[in-house]
Amino acid sequence: MRIFAPLFLLLLASLPLAAAPGTAAAPTPPRPEGESQLAQCMTLQGSLSRQTTALAELQAHSQALSSQRELERMRNESRIQALENEKARLLSAAVIAVLVLLLAAATGFGLLLRKRHRQLRRLSEVDVLTGLGNRRAAARKLDAMAIQRGPGGTRHVLFLIDVDHFKQINDSHGHHVGDEVLVALAARLKAACRPTDLVARWGGEEFLVACTNLTREQAEQVAARLRRAMAYTLETTHAARLVTVSLGLAPIPFFDSGDGPSPANCWDYALRMADRALYAAKRHRDAWVGYWGAQLPDNATAEAVLEQPEAADGIVTVMSSVPRIVATSLTAARARSLRALRAQG
Repeated sequence: MRIFAPLFLLLLASLPLAAAPGTAAAPTPPRPEGESQLAQCMTLQGSLSRQTTALAELQAHSQALSSQRELERMRNESRIQALENEKARLLSAAVIAVLVLLLAAATGFGLLLRKRHRQLRRLSEVDVLTGLGNRRAAARKLDAMAIQRGPGGTRHVLFLIDVDHFKQINDSHGHHVGDEVLVALAARLKAACRPTDLVARWGGEEFLVACTNLTREQAEQVAARLRRAMAYTLETTHAARLVTVSLGLAPIPFFDSGDGPSPANCWDYALRMADRALYAAKRHRDAWVGYWGAQLPDNATAEAVLEQPEAADGIVTVMSSVPRIVATSLTAARARSLRALRAQG
């Protein structure tokens, strides 16, 4: 309707105006009928031409407006699509960020739990007083050590150490002084050992050391060094007191009999032999004694040797910082040999 309204107005303007009532029209000279029709045709043609031009302009303007609206619509759709894409991107980034945070939190929580587990395990395997490994930690490491074998001519060696007259120290000076003695001895023992050695508080006033790949001569040297390193003078408010230790040692495996399933190849057997050697050393105090097994003959058993290691001449070598112990062992062995010869005769 808006397009044809100007055309209607143009048609009205092209029609001859009627004379107003009461107004005399100006006299016009008479024209020939042909010229009058031609003039009207020309006028009508001009009017139609103007109307056509106006209609074309209106159509062009309308098309331009339509194109502009279409372009604006496409721009709006592009903006909406861009916003939706941005929204999707932000949502995806937010989801990824949340997942990363959850993964980081889970990883951190897992690491924290693992750290706490290691701390709890370490606390469960550390002696609270001395800071050394406790009996549980030592047993676990001895299990792993007993499986391994050193080069030829060497064995792992277990040292069992006991504080001399420790009950007297507690009774005379109190348990707090006894604890101070244990702490001082643990520090001295740790300093005297190699970083690869097993050092533990075995229980009460007993300490345990296990060294890998030692010869018999090296085991004797280590025992002498540990005994000297742990001896010190305890200063109290009343007097000074010399603190000493006694040691017993035995190799793992105890006998030079290969890697068979014999009980003597276990560290428990070596510990029992070291305990017997420690018992012999404590008869003299401030001493060390060691039993070193050779080849076990077929007519002897490991349990029999365990009962009387000093009597197993040729099977067990007795070592000691006290010559009298070794001499007594040799004398007993010679006496048994004489008795055997007399019995045969």
